Amino acid sequence: MNLPSLFRGVAAALLGAALASAQSATQASTQSATQAQPQPLGPWNQAAQGYQRVAELPFPAYAAWAPLADGSRLVFDGRSLVRTNGVWTATIASYATFVFPSFVVTDGVTAWVGESSNGSLKSIDLTTGLVRVMNTLVFNYDAVLLDARTLLISAAPCGFSCGSDLYQLDLSTHQLSLRGHVAGPSGPLARDRAGNVWYGQNSPLYPAPPASSRLLRWSAAQVQGSALLSDSNATVIQAQLDGVADLAVDLEGGLVLVSQARLGKESEIIALDLAGQWQGYVARGTPWFSGLALLDSAGPGSFHAWSGAGTQLWCVASEFVWGGPDKLLAFEPRRAVAHTTGSGMPGLVTWSVSGAPAQGSWTLLAAPRQLWSGSESVWRWSDAPFTSAIAPSAWTRIAKGSIDSLGNASCAWQSPGPHLALQGLLRTRDGRSVGTTTVSFD
Repeated sequence: MNLPSLFRGVAAALLGAALASAQSATQASTQSATQAQPQPLGPWNQAAQGYQRVAELPFPAYAAWAPLADGSRLVFDGRSLVRTNGVWTATIASYATFVFPSFVVTDGVTAWVGESSNGSLKSIDLTTGLVRVMNTLVFNYDAVLLDARTLLISAAPCGFSCGSDLYQLDLSTHQLSLRGHVAGPSGPLARDRAGNVWYGQNSPLYPAPPASSRLLRWSAAQVQGSALLSDSNATVIQAQLDGVADLAVDLEGGLVLVSQARLGKESEIIALDLAGQWQGYVARGTPWFSGLALLDSAGPGSFHAWSGAGTQLWCVASEFVWGGPDKLLAFEPRRAVAHTTGSGMPGLVTWSVSGAPAQGSWTLLAAPRQLWSGSESVWRWSDAPFTSAIAPSAWTRIAKGSIDSLGNASCAWQSPGPHLALQGLLRTRDGRSVGTTTVSFD
């Protein structure tokens, strides 16, 4: 979706009573928080706590895009559909005249492309480049693939101030059928792996009042049923958002990523849990963030802050106010890094961590080193991801303490040894568990 169209139990037996009596001393720094620096007057974007920006690529203005499984991507700039991986670019199909892109959806074999200048809906064979005109839907905005033969499209064929429609497009017959109607201008769509459909509903007023946008969800059963989808039969997940520009759902990680974009003001990508509860910022800046897509990457992590590599969020950053070039950005959860000094035998051990949640807290965990397989998995602990090569039930709690305003902490304790694996379980300043540090060994 793009903007000008109207708008992802092993017990630690070796520790036993010795660890129960281990003495720990917290050495978290008491430094006061550094004074916030004013942002520059020009365009800027930055990752929030617990995330890092891992890619920044040039991107054509007004373009829509879709990722492919091999790491390349389809980009439709209104003149042509190209496939690129940043090193090479191949043109698949071209348009005779420029049109404003709305969306690109693909199954890896075919791309379905919408544009809002003329309202055309086209299919493009990614191998042959053959273009077929399927239908016309005025002011089409966003689309998701429901199954192998059905596309769900949000559009406003009636124009302005009359709500938005949801249409199903049969990819075999190319027939459109009305599937629902909601108030407000056309909004972004997302479909999770369970088949639920998510929708960002924005206020019909201009300028929109603060906290007037909503996140709606229809269940897979509703989407597959015959009743029209509407405001009244949707589940309201969150009702106090500020301008929903795009969505992505990480069902396994239990997150909904929402771009709150306000033209001429600071915008942000925020994380909500599946019930709509605030989880934190992902990125903030002056761009209009859109085109959100969650992609798997190397590593076991989800997209929870501080969970480490495993899932990346890609998005388009458009600088309408400052006039800078559009960019394609990728964000990834940051992992707090732990270090340990010790002999591997009984005696004094110092454990430290950096890059942790500022002013949060930690709990130090220990387990026999031989249990560490080297290949991490993701479990759940206190309703948060627990990334480790050892199951949560095998760890013994050693000590706990606070994290300073720079995200650093340390602890000294008498280890019973020998040869322990150590990880920290992290919490934010409001007490939410957010994951684990990297492993270290004494």
